[in-house]
Parts: sequence; C-alpha cells; structure tokens
Amino acid sequence: MFVRYSGDSSQADADGFYNIERGDIIKITGYADEFPTNNMNSITQFVPIIGIPIEILSSGNPIPKPISKSITDFNEGANPGGKVIFTKGEPYEAMEVEFTNLTVTAIVNAGRGTWAVTDANGNTLSDYDWSYYFTIGHGSIIVPGDPNYKVPPVGTKIDTLRGYIATSSGSESNRGYRICPIYPSDVVYGKIAPAITTHRRNPVIVGKDSTPSVSAKMYKQTGAVVSGANLVSQLLLYSVNNGAWQQIAMPAPGAGDSVSAGTIPAQAPGSTVKYFIKVTDADSQVTLLANSGALTQYDTSKGFFFYTVIDRSTKPVLAPSDIQATPYINGRSPYIGAVDSVGGIVTADTSALRVTPLSPGGTNAWFIQSGTTQFSGLWVVGPDSIMMKLKIGDSVVVTGSIQENFDVTRLANITSGRIVASGKQVPTPLKFKTERFGDAASNGNVDAEPYEGMLVRFDSVEVTSIDPVFSEPTEYWISNSSQAVLVRRDGRNTYSNAPADTLISSTIVRVGDKFTSVTGIVHFSGGRYKVTPRTNADYTGFTGTLGVRITRGSTVPDVYSLTQNYPNPFNPATTLRYSIPQASQVVLTVYNVIGQEVATLVNEHQTSGVYTVAFDASNLASGMYLYRITAGNFVQTKKMILLK
Repeated sequence: MFVRYSGDSSQADADGFYNIERGDIIKITGYADEFPTNNMNSITQFVPIIGIPIEILSSGNPIPKPISKSITDFNEGANPGGKVIFTKGEPYEAMEVEFTNLTVTAIVNAGRGTWAVTDANGNTLSDYDWSYYFTIGHGSIIVPGDPNYKVPPVGTKIDTLRGYIATSSGSESNRGYRICPIYPSDVVYGKIAPAITTHRRNPVIVGKDSTPSVSAKMYKQTGAVVSGANLVSQLLLYSVNNGAWQQIAMPAPGAGDSVSAGTIPAQAPGSTVKYFIKVTDADSQVTLLANSGALTQYDTSKGFFFYTVIDRSTKPVLAPSDIQATPYINGRSPYIGAVDSVGGIVTADTSALRVTPLSPGGTNAWFIQSGTTQFSGLWVVGPDSIMMKLKIGDSVVVTGSIQENFDVTRLANITSGRIVASGKQVPTPLKFKTERFGDAASNGNVDAEPYEGMLVRFDSVEVTSIDPVFSEPTEYWISNSSQAVLVRRDGRNTYSNAPADTLISSTIVRVGDKFTSVTGIVHFSGGRYKVTPRTNADYTGFTGTLGVRITRGSTVPDVYSLTQNYPNPFNPATTLRYSIPQASQVVLTVYNVIGQEVATLVNEHQTSGVYTVAFDASNLASGMYLYRITAGNFVQTKKMILLK
C-alpha cells in the first residue's frame, strides 16, 4: 500500500512519520483514497489521520523479495500508444517487482529521472525517481544520493530493474503503469549503445531534382553510469515508395562536432522517401535514429523520417495536408523546421477562440482548413499585426515555420498573411462518435490524428463528467458512445463547467446535461485528443439537468425578490426570475406538495443581478409544486402548477 501523509512536515514529524524504517512493523490509523483522482490512472493510497501517532511494533523484520514480472503484466506495446493492462497490473500496485533484460529507449523527463525501458519484444514501461536518489530534482539535492549520477542515456542495457509499481498521471497518464526504483542497487546496468542526436535534412522540403543531405551527431557514450565502445559503422538507410531498403555508408563523424552526413539520390515528384540512421560500435551495440518523436525517436515501430518529393513549379503553395499527413503513429510532421507558405480557409479567429488559452494545455486562434479530407486542418500562430486581419471564411495564404508544439503540428512565427478571397464557405464539420477521440486515443492514433486541427461534430451527446482532469479545471467530458471526449473551454462561448462562471452569465453544464450536437476543432494536449467549441453556435439543443438553464441580466437590483413563474400553469417548461442586490450563496429548490425535494435548480455563489431560470419539468408528473429561494437571509416560497 502506498502511504501519503496529507499534513505539513512538522506535524508529520510529531506523528512519527519520519521515524519509520524499512523492516518495521507498524500500526497506523487512516483512510483509503485515490491519488490524484478517482480514475483508472490513479494509485490507491492510505492517508494517515493527522494527530494520531504511528506506533512502531517491531523493527528489523525481513523484507519480502521483489516479485519477478514482465512488462506485459502491466503494459503491452510501445508506450505511449500501447495498451495498459489494468486487470493484471492492479494487484501489484505499490508492490516491489523486478524486470530483467531491458534497454533504455527514451528519456521522458531527465530532471525527474524518468526514462523508458523496452523489452526484447517492444513492450515499454517508464520509471519514476520516487526517492530522488537518482537525480538532482528541481535544482537541489532532495535527499542524500550520488550527486554525479546521470540519467542513463538511450541505448543503455539494464540487466535488472527493481522498484515499486505505480501509475502515471497528469500529462503522462497515457503511459500506464511505471516502476519506481528507490535504492542504488535497484538499477543494474549492462552495456551502453552509441548515441545519435540532432538529425538535420537539407533541404527540409525536398523538391524535384533535389538530393537532400541527411546529417546527425553520433558518438560513443561515456559517463558515471557506464561507458560505450568506439563506433565502427554509420549507415543511412532509405526506401522509396515502400520499396526495398537501400543503404549509404556515412563517413566517420568529425572529431570536433561528431557530425556525419549522407546524401539521398534525387527521386521523381510524388515519390515518398522514408529513412533512418543506424550506428554500430565495437561491442556490436546498435542505435537507430528513426523519427523526430520527442519520446519515440529511437523506435522504428513509431515511424521513420520521411518526405514526399514536391514539384514546386506546379505547387508553389502547400496545403495543410502536405505538412500534417503522416502514415506513422508518432503523429509528427515530416517537415519540422521548414519555412513555407500554406493555404486554406480560416475556421477560427479571435471572434471564435481566445487569443490566450485558459491554461497551458489549450489552443487559441487561428485555424485554417482546406477541405474535409483527412489532415486538412492546421493551427496557425502569429503576431496580431498579421493575424488580426484574417477572419472566418477568408481564403488565405500564410507563411511561417512548421513546428510541433507538444505533439500538435502548427504553423508559427508567421511572417506574412495574404487574403485571397473573403466570404468563403467554411468546411462542413465531419460527424463522429466521441470514442474516436476518447480516452484510449494517444498521440498519433490512426483514427484520431488525421483530424487534428479540423472541425468535427458529435450528435446526441451527454455530459458525463465535469471534474477536472488532474489539475485541469477548464475541461469536461461529453459522450455519445463507449468513450467520452474532452471539451476545452478556450472558445468564445458561454458554456462552462465552473459553477463560479455564473458571475459572467455562463450556462453551467452538469453531469447528465445533453446537447443535440457539439461542434469544435480537434486539439491534442496532456496525452489526450480534445475538441474546442468556438461560439455558442457550436452547441445546439441544450437540455440541462432537469431542464435547467440560468442566465444573468445586466441590471443591478435594490432588493431581493422572487417573481411568479410564467407561464403558470405550464407544460412542460416555465421560467422563474429572482433578484439579489448583493453577492450571495443562492439555493433555488423545487418541492412536491408533501415537501419532498424534486429538483435543485440553483446551488452556487452568485454576484448581484437579476437571474432568469428556464426549467423543463418533462420528467415530473402533473400537479402543484413549491419553489423556494434562499439567498443570504432572504427566503421566499411560491407555488406553480404543471398540467400535462
């Protein structure tokens, strides 16, 4: 069981929390909880009750040996993007296990000692430095450890890896289970493969008759952990239109900069070339640099570097699909770093999306889209002096730098924006089930990635959760199928999952609320695909829980009041209005004639104003009902009659 103390350090010390040693048998009083939230990516924890001392009953007891497991007991496939085996992994949560014969394949977060290991069959698991022994965290040594320790470089062989099983959360929740080593002996190193970094292609966008040069830094790795052997072979392997792999010998890297380069022969326009770099050392250790993924660059199962030869005499302006389309699940553009011009129709400007997202995981104006085929949408980011003139419905050509921003392809650093025509029809949103972009879809998902930056629509949806995802309060879930999709609140609309937003006249969505349809732009952040509705027009057919909708007028009243509902009698909808002259906690409740509560229409803190509540009582029986308001010291009750 994972134990997490919820009080401050002085109280923890007073309760004896810091006196516990490995091998102690203790008596501890507390309660079970989930961290960080109650979902599949949480870890069950025991929370000691503050003020109840921990009793040490005996010390020096033998520790159970780590349980030998395989990665497939927890995760299957290359992660992120693989499958999390909750049914097999959950029984070992917070238990000590060990794995053998692994290879470090990615550095997830060097500052927190997070790296990924892969077994011989390509199954991947991440570690996490729970004890801070292995890394210098957040700028200072947190606990005594080896200050010379470095995160093991990619290519390091791990003979044995021991630690405690935990879950990944927050932006790394799609990585599933992870292992947390504690002591120096928990990681037993083997040999280390050579390093390949800093891939470059010149030119990035390859034209007719062009022979691109591909270069990278490559060298043997040395350090406090383990040292590698000298390089003996450097190869550039390429394939044209998925044909046989051909290889080009690259010269030994330069002594000063460790750079080596090879040249791919010119290919016919329309040809697609994929390639990777392979380096071998004297110990027969091999490293592949396969793609530009931040965590997948050494994993050929996640894709290759690639490009399509473009005849610029017939295509002077690119379409979004030219830089978005990828056959690989790493989701990366083939042309990262290139500066070029892209054309499309503006689908979101500052009238539709905020200039600054509500949180770092959000998106903002502008977006363009060239049609309704896959990969036709693109996020565009540039200075107001250029972008503010671009409006929804404009056919535009924008010039900028092709980037990946936290796994989202975009055109940024815009240097020019030209309006070709105005008043064009915005591409029709494509209709989907929410499961296409649901919680199981990770970056590069073949079903979801093609619609990044495009307008999509979900029909007959229901709000399934308004709880924030980890620490993200600007999102809520909607669903019309087996999996829900996250809705972000970066649009210029008045629908919100934050109760306090009634202060700005927002309609508060609650679990069970329904929409005939929700339209928005597909975005990706925090390990999940999301949809961002723009204006209120992207929401249709709202039916609140028990048919409730609240709006606030601009008038500031002098007195508290509750007016008679109208119409009255009604069938099935009616409107209630009340006034509060100062900020108050407001509760508006409906009761039947025997005093049973049948609906809570309002229960939140509201600023002064005149409020209108639309109430649909379709699910109630005919009869007389009472509705009562409580606001500060003001309490009033009135009658209404439902006749069906």
